[in-house]
Amino acid sequence: MKLIFLSFFFGLTMGLQIGLSQTEVSGLKSSDSSEFIEDLSDALGLKVYAIDKFNRFSVTDHDLGSSLYYSPNSSLNLGIGATYKWFGLGLAFNFPFINNDDQIYGNTRRFDAQTSFYGRKFIIDFYLQVYQGYYIENPDEYKNDWNEADGYPIRPDIATTSFAGSFTWIFNHEKFSAKSTFIQTELQKKSAGSLLAGGFFNLLGVYGDSAIIPNELHQTFKDDLLFNSVSVGGIGISVGYSHTFVIWKNLNINLTIAPGISTQSFDVAYPNSDSTRTGNLVSGRVLARAGILYSSRKAFGGMTVSNDSFSGNTGQNQRNSINFDLGVIRFFYGRRIFFNNKKTADH
Repeated sequence: MKLIFLSFFFGLTMGLQIGLSQTEVSGLKSSDSSEFIEDLSDALGLKVYAIDKFNRFSVTDHDLGSSLYYSPNSSLNLGIGATYKWFGLGLAFNFPFINNDDQIYGNTRRFDAQTSFYGRKFIIDFYLQVYQGYYIENPDEYKNDWNEADGYPIRPDIATTSFAGSFTWIFNHEKFSAKSTFIQTELQKKSAGSLLAGGFFNLLGVYGDSAIIPNELHQTFKDDLLFNSVSVGGIGISVGYSHTFVIWKNLNINLTIAPGISTQSFDVAYPNSDSTRTGNLVSGRVLARAGILYSSRKAFGGMTVSNDSFSGNTGQNQRNSINFDLGVIRFFYGRRIFFNNKKTADH
């Protein structure tokens, strides 16, 4: 139902003329390089949007070639948003007639706050997520007779906590605008890109009443992955690149990737054992964003995707990995209202 609704919503917005989720702050004014960027923050931007946040994790045994993917029952919300000058706000609501698939994916309880601050020269991201109730995404790899109509294997006891943030510096801020794609308070008039660099931190945890790997799958994973609790915390640096392609004047396509490296501490606990495994390790992180946007001076619409991926394992020299994916997908359509008559002409 959610996939059908997303497809319908995206087709509707593009047909009208081709979200904004929670708080979005646009920051400083546009650069003087008007050949590439036009500041539209003096207009009142009004929009409707659909938003789907996600928080998923996986465990992989590299020696045995086994992987298990856990995901919460996602919740598609519909909302309205507004931006004016440096301020932006969005309100989204859950509609039960869209999210009516608990019999397939189980029930997930969640608190999910994701906030991005977009300035002329920088981007700041924060995540605070608490989820309980997950299902196994890939049961077909372990059960030959599994049928989707029977529902996915559900783990209502599994809970996760995620607290993460990052600061990203935009080097070519005079010609490249991240705000154009992701909060629509500027207009990227010509193709441009920028080198990115910054730092990040993460505090992540997974907890279960029993081993995260179900009993019937214990033989397909080594003992070091049969934990029921793992928490990691790290700090690191990242370097990347973002580019917006301007096609046919009003169509923008943005691709962003910023890999990073961090030092992490970890704490792993196992069922029926009072001992825990602790230590430090070096791990990776990848920030990826993408967007497709139709934007004229008066109207805009499209979609954006943001994914922050963190990786770790259960200790030094362990041939396994634990990956966390945090992010959001937005579909949106909006209009701009100019209060200065000289700026109302669309071109």
